[in-house]
Amino acid sequence: MNELLLITHFVGLSLGVGASFALFTLAFASKDLPADERAKFMLRAAVVSKNASIGLGLLILSGLGILLWRGPAAVMRWGGPAFHAKLTLVVVMAGVFGYVQVLLKRARLAGGGPALASAAKFSRLLLALGVSVIALAVIAFK
Repeated sequence: MNELLLITHFVGLSLGVGASFALFTLAFASKDLPADERAKFMLRAAVVSKNASIGLGLLILSGLGILLWRGPAAVMRWGGPAFHAKLTLVVVMAGVFGYVQVLLKRARLAGGGPALASAAKFSRLLLALGVSVIALAVIAFK
């Protein structure tokens, strides 16, 4: 059961962080497009965020599963302060991700605009948070 939970956890991580990298790359690749074309392109490309939603869901569910399987006290002791920092960043990341989803919905309704620009900025923050969570996980469970 432990291996299944870990595999699910890493698949969730791959989906979430991979979607952030993909959106970052697509935004960079579309920077030379005229503003209206770039908005249309990025609104279509935002469908990749569904992978991030699935990834975050798998990450949280499998993380809770690992915590319950091994026992909260054992996991908290094993991971130490880096694990606590990782959990804090996951909570922050979930909040930022929720906000990005709200911004993307506003951008779809408006056909782009300031909400899309804000979503792009917060998406870069999500990428940084995701990489930081990975780094803290490695430090915590080396």
